[in-house]
Amino acid sequence: MTVAMTKRERMSGALRRQPVDRLPVQCNYTGAMGAKLSAHFQCPPRELPARLDNHLLRLDLSHPKRVSADGKIGFDWWGAGWDTQTEGYWHAHAPLADGLGLAQFPWPDPHDPHLLEDATRLVAEDNGRHFAAPNFGLCLFERAWSLRGFDSLLMDLVDRPEWVEDLLERITEIQVTLARRFLALGVDGGYFGDDYGAQRGMLFSPKVWRALFKPRLARLFAVFREAGRPVMLHSDGDIWPILPDLVDIGLNCLNPVQPEVLEHARLYREFGRHLSFYGGISTQTVLPAGTTAEIRAATQACLRELAPDGTGLILGPSHRMQSDIPAENVAAMLAAFPQDHD
Repeated sequence: MTVAMTKRERMSGALRRQPVDRLPVQCNYTGAMGAKLSAHFQCPPRELPARLDNHLLRLDLSHPKRVSADGKIGFDWWGAGWDTQTEGYWHAHAPLADGLGLAQFPWPDPHDPHLLEDATRLVAEDNGRHFAAPNFGLCLFERAWSLRGFDSLLMDLVDRPEWVEDLLERITEIQVTLARRFLALGVDGGYFGDDYGAQRGMLFSPKVWRALFKPRLARLFAVFREAGRPVMLHSDGDIWPILPDLVDIGLNCLNPVQPEVLEHARLYREFGRHLSFYGGISTQTVLPAGTTAEIRAATQACLRELAPDGTGLILGPSHRMQSDIPAENVAAMLAAFPQDHD
């Protein structure tokens, strides 16, 4: 009789392409979608991750929430502003939009003793049931443009690359300090997010990426890799040209493996020896508009093409689910997943 693995063990095994009793699952969602799913599954919001069979415990920084006087902009720990009236991430304020003075910028303090208060509590409460990883979303390129502005930073890559290097170096130093603090807390791996691709091609040249971002991303990965912990990266879009580079600097798991831009069979064929995968069920097409049969077929194709050997895949939607997805379609996706043995 097969002994069921814990969610933590299952995640760890799948990330390393080791045998698992079944594939782990992770379904992320916006606040609006969470409310919709809680109503559909008739469970309190706090119980929704368990109802979705989530395996990953994502840990965020603890810091006072700050909003604009009219309540329309919420500011993150770095000082970038995000629209509070929309679902998802809509950039609304770049604190470096009108000035280049990095020495005068009020950089957040990564040594603040309160930053890991919630993370410490969650890890203690979880008691090793899930795979715990800090959420370093917007880690380099996205963090830089959130501070400077998207269009402005793209122009800066051409007009003032030395200034961009200074900006990225300051960001990297802060992120490395935070990564080391999370590692000391006892996390199981690192999760990073940095979008480099559009629907067809990269947002800027691979040459620029290799010069400015690759060495700094390598330093972030190294904090976890040198401690024997796996590394996950979320990067949207068509990033085929830099996948070998990501393997080179120690990436273990790629997310969200959008089927519209990264052909799954080719991904496994070319990188299945080096990478595991996370995601794969399209939030762009099949989940919002597909039939139950189409969702089942897409899920089965994802299993067949990305995990033919029964490991190396964290099943889930290709992005955070938004409220344009019918709750019934989420239920159909879950029904097509391997069943829980916990």
